[in-house]
Amino acid sequence: MASTSIVATLDALDGIDAVQSHFLGEKALADIIPSITNAGVSQYFFKHQLGQFLQNIRITRRVNQIRAGQTRLRLLIISLTREPLDWARSSFVQDIEGYLPGLKQLLANQGITPETDEEIVEQGLTLALNTTCDILEANGGVDAFLAAPRKGQAAFADTPFAQSGDGKRIFHMLLRPIDWLPKHFEPALGIRLGQMQQSDGILEYSDDQTDYVIVRYEDMQTSLPAYLTRIGLPEVETFKRENTSGAKAFAQDVANAFKSPAGQRLAALLRDTDYARTFGYTAH
Repeated sequence: MASTSIVATLDALDGIDAVQSHFLGEKALADIIPSITNAGVSQYFFKHQLGQFLQNIRITRRVNQIRAGQTRLRLLIISLTREPLDWARSSFVQDIEGYLPGLKQLLANQGITPETDEEIVEQGLTLALNTTCDILEANGGVDAFLAAPRKGQAAFADTPFAQSGDGKRIFHMLLRPIDWLPKHFEPALGIRLGQMQQSDGILEYSDDQTDYVIVRYEDMQTSLPAYLTRIGLPEVETFKRENTSGAKAFAQDVANAFKSPAGQRLAALLRDTDYARTFGYTAH
């Protein structure tokens, strides 16, 4: 799953063991190793990624055991979609402690020296958003970039991200909602969106061992409880709200950057994607 609120709610029900996974499958596990072992990665993101890596090794093995019929358990995989700019804003706030030093250095590389951390966050993120847009526009948009990404450092050459590992991290984070399904969900589970049927506001598919569900974050409070009741789970009236970003440090400064012309420029690029058209995120 990809929502702390869903995990916390379902884990409290009898007979259910709910866990959260940020990436799925052996390939995704292998892909993260170079980042974890990179000497240039900050201590914050090293600890953060290492914890996720170890947790997801355990989750992947257990998922494989259930899908192989080695247990009497049934697996329910719930994946969320979310308006991509809103997801990115929330994700950035959650990890602001890790991003702050990189934003400061990104600005310093451009000769910009804000006086306060709040200014670093807003100005640094605005610079990162504009740089991301420059790269995407130069490569034909989001879908075109993800379909045929330029290799290595080439995509970032002659941009403020060229010498900034943290800048590259922000770039890839901003695209994560778009490539989650094709990069993680589909290859790890061996199913495609085209196999799933839409019913009552969700996409669903089932096989002998597993039920697969994709639901919009914006609709989960209404559509997901009805689905869970339909498959025989105890009634859920609402999902607990945990780890929300709005009250965290620098939340307003991050919001200001995403509301800026740079943020709206990125929003337009993200709306012009197959992901946005499929899940209804094309409105201004």
